[in-house]
Amino acid sequence: MKPCLKCLIVDDDEIFRTVAESVLSALIDGEVDSAASGDQGITLMMARSFDLVLLDLNMPDLDGLGFLRLAAEHGFNGQIVISSGEAAATLRSAGLMGEMLGVRIAGSLRKPLQLSEVKELLAKLERREETATIKPDEVFSRDFCTLQAYYQPQFNVRTGAMEGVEALIRLRAESGRIYGPNRVFDAIASTDELARVSLEIMDIVLDDISRWQNQGHDIQTSINFDSSVLELPGMAGQITERVKSAGIASEKICLELTERSLPTDLSYLVEALARLRIAGFKLSLDDYGTGASNFELLRLCPFSELKFDRKIIEACPSDAVVVKFLENSAQIARDLGLATVAEGVETEAELNAVRNARIDLVQGYLFSRPVPSSNILEFVTSPPIPHQAQAAR
Repeated sequence: MKPCLKCLIVDDDEIFRTVAESVLSALIDGEVDSAASGDQGITLMMARSFDLVLLDLNMPDLDGLGFLRLAAEHGFNGQIVISSGEAAATLRSAGLMGEMLGVRIAGSLRKPLQLSEVKELLAKLERREETATIKPDEVFSRDFCTLQAYYQPQFNVRTGAMEGVEALIRLRAESGRIYGPNRVFDAIASTDELARVSLEIMDIVLDDISRWQNQGHDIQTSINFDSSVLELPGMAGQITERVKSAGIASEKICLELTERSLPTDLSYLVEALARLRIAGFKLSLDDYGTGASNFELLRLCPFSELKFDRKIIEACPSDAVVVKFLENSAQIARDLGLATVAEGVETEAELNAVRNARIDLVQGYLFSRPVPSSNILEFVTSPPIPHQAQAAR
């Protein structure tokens, strides 16, 4: 089934526009419009609603970089793909600039367009999280919505066996609409309810772990916690007591530290993480490679695992700098005795990069979408062993 999208091509090359229109028209179920300049593209973007913009960088007058800035100022809510013949480093910088401005960058395409690359990019767009926003009241009111835990399996890169899962929260509204974890936490991160909701999520996950145990399966489970929650006085004790009361060994729980914002005084966070490690929990530094303070946290805190962000993995097949970063970071982790996890693996090329970097565990849509707790045990008995993992045996 073709994705239903409204697309805009912004490029001063008439031949490229013609080819791109033809390719997109064949691959999507929707309209394709085009603009011969950045200024014309901005005018169309303000007049109509587009899901996807294919944007050239090198254009006269308003170039692609200027377009990105104006798109951010006008609150463009669609996604932008950088399409250019410029060097890979330039494409990467342009994409990062767009993300810094708050623009949703879906990726990049080198010129000339390759049909297989366009298909792959569109397939990823279909899997992106629901973009609708949630109001805090919708998260907190259980009269109109429920929190549910879904789980994404983590597989051993070498053997293909499932070695754990990551708990990913979903919010099901009364209308039936399901929101993913980013939308849920974006709605509550600035409120005092973040800690309460985080503990409520943990209780849901602990119930699922208990059910798995009753069926004879001890499954290593990762649960996300924001740093602002973990540093709260007494939070480490509350987490420890909840896990103990559920009859679950703390060694089977990995707490993933998310880095939305860090306090100026890190001593409370360092203390909390040290207490949790003493209690037996595993600790993962989530989204490694994307936060400015990643290295400082790694130096200060007793982590047992590094988890590489999807953006790092996604860039590997086309970005030599990112490949070197991944390989060197994985080597540092091995030297420090830390486990490594790559999240968001969606293609064989990304998996190859992960294998070459000797990452321990992998998760992503290439193997499985997040699934309800009742479906997880299927992966224990019949894991989807990657082709490369079979070859590595």
